[in-house]
Amino acid sequence: MKIVIYSRTPLAAAPWELWKAIKKYTLIDAELINEQFRYPDGRTFPYHLLMSMNGTASQVLKQTKLWHVHNYLTQSLISLHSNQKILAQFHSVPRLGNWHQLMKKADRSYTIDQPLQKKEYKLPALPNIIDPDEYRPEPRGNTITIAFAPTNKLPPGHPASKGYFEIRRILSSLALEKPVEIIWIEGKPYIENLQLKNKAHILIDDVVTGNWHRTSLEGACFGCAILNKTQKYPFVHASLKTLKEKLIWLIEHPSTLKDIQERTRLWVLQEWHAMDRIQEYKKAYQELARCM
Repeated sequence: MKIVIYSRTPLAAAPWELWKAIKKYTLIDAELINEQFRYPDGRTFPYHLLMSMNGTASQVLKQTKLWHVHNYLTQSLISLHSNQKILAQFHSVPRLGNWHQLMKKADRSYTIDQPLQKKEYKLPALPNIIDPDEYRPEPRGNTITIAFAPTNKLPPGHPASKGYFEIRRILSSLALEKPVEIIWIEGKPYIENLQLKNKAHILIDDVVTGNWHRTSLEGACFGCAILNKTQKYPFVHASLKTLKEKLIWLIEHPSTLKDIQERTRLWVLQEWHAMDRIQEYKKAYQELARCM
């Protein structure tokens, strides 16, 4: 089976990690095509093929009968589409761009396996893929380190808010009271972003909307204690209102913190390993391929 994974934006490396796992753990012949490999805030991501690469990507799209398209139906896809089957996958909350055109064009549609996406799109979900064998914990220093990697400055109340200014105030206040190190990760290339997260004992994800994102998966690979606003094991539940007290509780209970870190790493190995979760994509592709 041959497929093309296509994404207009890097999508926080979700298509990249998916493509790597397909190549590593299946016999599917897959190509990854992006229109962009950076965001306006300076974040850059690894890529395989770009649409601007001497027509190579266009030829791959023409020759491949199954397309896995993320979020957007671009003009490039519209102009090249003939009889290809399209599996669409929707990531963004709120919905962005011409998602309705992609959903209408798609033969099958999915979202990602995160709470707000499943609620928003009411579609079957496929998981964000990450390989804990490739992202392993490294030794940390004795000073408790807390990392936060906001991707926008939207205020609480917006469905994509990360609580940028509120969490900055909370962490600044905490640093005056407790002997902690704060790592504020913003506008960094993907690999550097991950390296900084790997230094953290505690990683804050989404404590505003009730969702969790790739940050939680990345932190789980690195054996961090993950704070987000979900009631999902092994994450530590926290909201903007309770974030500071939860951080203090973890700082003041180092044995509990260590136990949570170990459980988080074990969870991603046992419950969210790329080797296992990639089989859900393989099944979805096979089901669509049978309709050709």
